[in-house]
Amino acid sequence: MKKGMKKIAAIMLVAFCLVLGSGMTTQAATKKSALETKAERIVKLKVKKNSSKQAALKTLFQYMEKSYNYGRVVGFKNTKGWEKTYALEMMRKKQGSCYHYAAAYAFLAKKATNFPVRVCIGKTNGFNKDVWQPHAWVEIKISGKWYIYDVNLDKFAAKSKLKYYKKNRDSLYKTTYKVEKRITVAF
Repeated sequence: MKKGMKKIAAIMLVAFCLVLGSGMTTQAATKKSALETKAERIVKLKVKKNSSKQAALKTLFQYMEKSYNYGRVVGFKNTKGWEKTYALEMMRKKQGSCYHYAAAYAFLAKKATNFPVRVCIGKTNGFNKDVWQPHAWVEIKISGKWYIYDVNLDKFAAKSKLKYYKKNRDSLYKTTYKVEKRITVAF
């Protein structure tokens, strides 16, 4: 009888731990990160409630061009999770490199639209046609097609003319961009 009782107690203890553990996992999974909280706050402040997803993308693109400044970062390291760190830094300091611009816009776009969004790392000759330099930009998939959104290049090379807003990726890959890596954005 003692063995039977010990076995039942052990089973009950395991079941209790599983129930308690699943509740903790659910609770932890629902807690928002600082990045998600900050992105949500910016989207709520800048995007009108009844705006279309397309309008939200444009509003956030223009907001970043007007409100964020360039701050050179020497020695970019492509380590796992860099995009979240850079996005939060940019949103807090409102200053950063092309990597910061790309990461911040990617997370704002994701929060506003829930479209597939990714940050691309590679090279561009958008600042100087004769020189390919390291760069980062955003791609967003809309209706089955990928488009480039490059706030940094638009602000500093095109002087805020929306030249690099929602541009056909395939045509620019022949002339302006060379992709080396794509990182899908998720909170």
